[in-house]
Amino acid sequence: MLSQANTQKVTFPGSRSEAKSPDGRYTIRNADDEKKEPAHTLTLIDTGSGSSTQIYSYRRHVDVLWSPTSRAFVVNDYEGSDVSRPVLFTAPWADQPVDLREKLTDFLRSRGEAKSVEGDHHVYFSAKRWLGGSEILCQVTGYGDVDPKGFTRHYVYKIGVGLRPRR
Repeated sequence: MLSQANTQKVTFPGSRSEAKSPDGRYTIRNADDEKKEPAHTLTLIDTGSGSSTQIYSYRRHVDVLWSPTSRAFVVNDYEGSDVSRPVLFTAPWADQPVDLREKLTDFLRSRGEAKSVEGDHHVYFSAKRWLGGSEILCQVTGYGDVDPKGFTRHYVYKIGVGLRPRR
């Protein structure tokens, strides 16, 4: 069972400026500078060595969700009033992050099911919670010309494997 600390999300900007990994080895620190564009940056700090790396910049707000193993985290970027994008980071941190929205769109295209995510003008895709050290429960909701009444679907992303519909 995951502890409450492992399943918490931290929203930036907000009352907190840091999100610590469950094992305490890493900290993600948020910095705001309204004179820059984008105005917000996330920095990953290794608390053991003190080394730091700027990992992500964003305009509006984000959620950070650490995996229970502290070997991965997701940044849900609420980049616009009509769109959101989850981005997955895995250790070693020098690897390129995985754009889960892009992975979802490719997955749905391969199944002939991309009409809603490509045709609706309000589509929100986010990581909701970790199901373990390597699986993330994701949700996509939206509405628009294709789905005027809206839709909600759930998927599971497994690191190194890909997406599957939630059973």
